[in-house]
Amino acid sequence: MVGRSSTLWILALLLVASAISNTNAVSCPQAITMLLPCQEYLVNPSAKLTVSCCQAASKLNDMVHSKVDLKDLCSCLKQAAASLHVIADRAKSLPGQCHIQVPVPLDPNVDCSR
Repeated sequence: MVGRSSTLWILALLLVASAISNTNAVSCPQAITMLLPCQEYLVNPSAKLTVSCCQAASKLNDMVHSKVDLKDLCSCLKQAAASLHVIADRAKSLPGQCHIQVPVPLDPNVDCSR
C-alpha cells in the first residue's frame, strides 16, 4: 500500500512537473498521474504487476509520437523514478511483462538527450 509520504512526494512531483512542462502530447504531470497504477509494483519488491499498470503504461506509450515528446517524457520519468526510489530492475522488466515495446530503455542510466 502506498504510504502518506509517497503520496505527498507524488503530489510534489506533479506540482513541480506542471510548472516546467511544455505543451507536449503528454505533460510530465499527466504521465506521472497515468502511471500511478504502477507505483506499488515499481517501489515494492513483493508487489505484483497489475493489469491496470500494464494498461496505463501501454496507453502512455501510445500517446508519445515525436522525438521531442519522447526526450521530455524520458527526463520526466527519470527524475520521478529517482525521487520515488523506483527499483531499476522492476522498471526495466515492465515493458516485457506488459508486452509493450518502448523506444527508450527504462533504465536510470539512460541518456534522455539522444
